[in-house]
Amino acid sequence: MTDEQSEQRPQQQADAAPWWAGTGPVGGVVLILLGVGAGLALFLGGFDSQDELTHLHGAAKVVAVGLVVAGTTLLARRRRTGDEGDAAGSDG
Repeated sequence: MTDEQSEQRPQQQADAAPWWAGTGPVGGVVLILLGVGAGLALFLGGFDSQDELTHLHGAAKVVAVGLVVAGTTLLARRRRTGDEGDAAGSDG
């Protein structure tokens, strides 16, 4: 393997983040609302075929991803502010 090939491999792996990784808490809330809206539309429309149940399962996945994105972003933000408060408290 040449040096050029070995340099390209880590760059490609770093770019392989999921599509929702950079959305933040607002994106998480939008995904939750989108999934709930899709689920309600399917639920209120009735279930005529197995295909609609598959779409309902997809809407539930969107809600789950939104919950994970919003939750992890808010937890990271809380940890950051908690660390700053601990540092300020130890200085005084």
